[in-house]
Amino acid sequence: MTERWRSVPGYEGLYEVSDQGRVRSVQRVVQRSNGVTQTIRERVLRPQRNRKHLNVTLHGQNGITQTPLVHRLVLEAFVGPCPPGQEACHWDDVGDNNKLSNLRWGTPAENQRDKVRNGLNHNANKTHCPSGHAYTPENIYRNGNGRKCKICTIARATGKKL
Repeated sequence: MTERWRSVPGYEGLYEVSDQGRVRSVQRVVQRSNGVTQTIRERVLRPQRNRKHLNVTLHGQNGITQTPLVHRLVLEAFVGPCPPGQEACHWDDVGDNNKLSNLRWGTPAENQRDKVRNGLNHNANKTHCPSGHAYTPENIYRNGNGRKCKICTIARATGKKL
């Protein structure tokens, strides 16, 4: 399968992003402030880590430098702008896997469900409540997307000490 490249929105003619999550500068000739012309060669940019995600440094024609997240560049170029109330989601929750096949726009709740599915949600990985009771199907109340210990809930409601 061949790698597909598209212009980075807002940086047309300057940068392109691929469906494999790589960003490159486009070869071009620029004139410096001192009047000297310089050829900018095409090259793949080296991303930097921003906590768990990757970003790249882009220089606009207006002299403004930005460091957007690579996964957002991929989605904006291949899918379109981010819909209101949504964010970029990685299917596998690996922040540097920026292939288009691994990305989608989704709600924050969908992003949290991905973390639970992938075993990365801190609360979903808990096996016992703070009082030490096991989270078993018989000992939990579901509340929204969370869970509560039945033993502790009943003790609080009746005023009994644990």
